[in-house]
Amino acid sequence: MLFSPVVSGDPKAMFPDVDFAWFPLKNPGIISIPFGFLMGWLGTVLSKEEPDAKKYAELEVRSLTGTGAH
Repeated sequence: MLFSPVVSGDPKAMFPDVDFAWFPLKNPGIISIPFGFLMGWLGTVLSKEEPDAKKYAELEVRSLTGTGAH
């Protein structure tokens, strides 16, 4: 978002007099959101951390019941 025309370089931008926009789309979420999911998946696949069944069971109970939420 910082390097899109919404922030700089466009007459309707937050900083119209400065141009540091190198990303051409006014809504970079169309690229950055799928990229973020892809990187999250890749990090999960490439992780060397072993699955922990006990932690997973605890997380499942907390997510379904709300136990431990503040």
